[in-house]
Amino acid sequence: MTYWLYNLFLALFFVLSLPILPFVVLSGKRFRKGFLQRFGLYPRQIYEAVRGSRPIWIHAVSVGEVLSASQLAGQLKERFPGRKILISTFTFTGNEIARQTAAGDAVIFFPLDHPWIVRRVLNVFDPSLLIFLETEIWPNFLRVAHRKGIPALLLSGRLSPRAFRRYFFFRFFFSGVVRQFTAAGMQSEEDAERMIRLGFDRQRVAVTGSLKHTVRGEEGRAAEIKKPDWLIRGKGNRQILVAGSTHRGEEEVLLEVFLFLKTRFPSLLMVLAPRHPQRFYEVERLLQKKKVGYEKQSQMNGREGGFADVIFLDTLGELPVFYSVADIAFIGGSLVNAGGHNLMEPARFRKPVLFGPYMTNFADIAAEMKRKGGGAEVHGREDLIREISSLLTDRTRSENMGRLAYSVVEGDRGVLDQSIGLVSRYLHP
Repeated sequence: MTYWLYNLFLALFFVLSLPILPFVVLSGKRFRKGFLQRFGLYPRQIYEAVRGSRPIWIHAVSVGEVLSASQLAGQLKERFPGRKILISTFTFTGNEIARQTAAGDAVIFFPLDHPWIVRRVLNVFDPSLLIFLETEIWPNFLRVAHRKGIPALLLSGRLSPRAFRRYFFFRFFFSGVVRQFTAAGMQSEEDAERMIRLGFDRQRVAVTGSLKHTVRGEEGRAAEIKKPDWLIRGKGNRQILVAGSTHRGEEEVLLEVFLFLKTRFPSLLMVLAPRHPQRFYEVERLLQKKKVGYEKQSQMNGREGGFADVIFLDTLGELPVFYSVADIAFIGGSLVNAGGHNLMEPARFRKPVLFGPYMTNFADIAAEMKRKGGGAEVHGREDLIREISSLLTDRTRSENMGRLAYSVVEGDRGVLDQSIGLVSRYLHP
């Protein structure tokens, strides 16, 4: 009944956006690439890759979810060798990583949630099963799939308190939308309860955990990625601070902290990895403004970068490699209100983890890190200086903290099996 309001809003939004579409297309590769795919127009080679196979379609919005999807896809190929895997993403970066992992038989951009586009895409690909990761709720896509009899699962499902409040405000609409899912495997009891309060059937909800906890995870990916020569030779006497997935407002604070600490720890090296590639130019300008000696990873070509104070990670997919050699890891998106990013990546390598107060996307795991002593919450410049100084000075504390961080993430070994078990109910060998 309320879908017509949703579709009216979509139509109005599209009409109002028409005048700026040419500028969006011309503004950069990340907007141009996949533009036609958003409207359900895919290259022939993609159709050919999965034609007639009734593929399993896994949708992963961005980088973190794509890495989870690669683990899931690998297991599905083992369990159901005759099935092909179609992976879709929403972001340009996620699409690039999905292609690098080669986990799917085809990788596409997710279509716009318009009923005409959705119907066309589902008719063309004819998937046997849809799997959405984390918080992906697309009303028209779910509705059309439900009417076509295609099971749709939500895996590694997460509803943060902020997202839940937003959905619950429009409960009159979203209660019907979430019921289009065939089943939901949620990350925690709290996530499951929020899903039920939103209107989902309690009998179709299970707690399967977060696929970002999968055991192979970053250790396996780091082993597969070609390491820079200077990392293979060894980092020497340098102490390495990795600031991963940083956002605007964090890099300046981190650089100020780094320059202050450099006077006390002259061998300190920082690896700075902005979350979004479109900000690489902005962050490089900041490095120049601060007069920091830096090397861009994309231009090192195996050189050691021995004279650089900062390695500017302007490449995709290599952050786990640098976490693997770090002495300390800082998780970006947490000093500013961006929800935080995956603190399980460095914990997999037994690294002490620092993060800010805004970890709503990983609230449970951040709380567990603090409780067990594997991670520390920092609120700004002074906290960062104190914690980093302590960890660089006290090697025993650093190693213990890394060990405790690993103990938090190693216990969730059954996540992948539970998720595959749920998927298997809706697939025949």
